[in-house]
Amino acid sequence: MYAVIKTGGKQYKVENEQKILVDRINADEGSIVTLSDLLMVVDSGKISQGKDLQNMAVSATVVKQTRGPKIITLKHRRRKNSRRVKGHKQDLTLLKVVGIGDPKKLVIKDQKKATNKKVENKSKVSTSKSSEEKQITKKSVTTKKTDSKAVKKTSTTKKDDTLKSTATKTSSKKK
Repeated sequence: MYAVIKTGGKQYKVENEQKILVDRINADEGSIVTLSDLLMVVDSGKISQGKDLQNMAVSATVVKQTRGPKIITLKHRRRKNSRRVKGHKQDLTLLKVVGIGDPKKLVIKDQKKATNKKVENKSKVSTSKSSEEKQITKKSVTTKKTDSKAVKKTSTTKKDDTLKSTATKTSSKKK
């Protein structure tokens, strides 16, 4: 079973468990997105189009938000010593297709799995981060104190040297 969807002004042929790069979709990583703009669905040789697709959609999870390769454009005007270089990186979203069909049924099944995984991952990450953060903050505080004292000492000696040198110059001019 595959479907042809339209997103970001482009058309994509998608199947279950397929990963596709599309123009940026505003969604968090790990969330489920429903793409309801279907153009055609083929299920074991049977083609569905038009009004048959009103109650169908493609559900996909957002794997990550990324950027495409840098594209450089150059406009050069000959014999005028004039050129302009511009660069552009397109914002993209990597999607993994979860299912094709009725969006209410597909989203409910997958959201339960996704929320269970998120809760487990967050609990593991939060316990490991708390001990690391404590160690990092203690180290950064001690280094900041020693660095600020060292900077103050060096700055006062430079000021004293400049004051002494200007005082000797003015006293030698007066004589």
